Amino acid sequence: MKANVLCANSQEAAVFELVLTVCSIVAGASCREEHPIQLNENVDLRGCMIASQIEGAKWAESHPNHYIAKYTCQPARAFTRA
Repeated sequence: MKANVLCANSQEAAVFELVLTVCSIVAGASCREEHPIQLNENVDLRGCMIASQIEGAKWAESHPNHYIAKYTCQPARAFTRA
């Protein structure tokens, strides 16, 4: 069984973004997606998962009325080079 590989036929490496699903403690089940940071081009899926723990903790500390229900790393929708 073959593993699903991102960008298997591409010369470029996949670029990932961190997505947090956050919910309000005050407003009940009011949840939304947050994109707290833009990852560098050289960050792979493993690096994104490590960053998710660090950046999630920073985000949660600065938003005391919310909690993180889920975090995920997904291929970036749009990536602009600075």
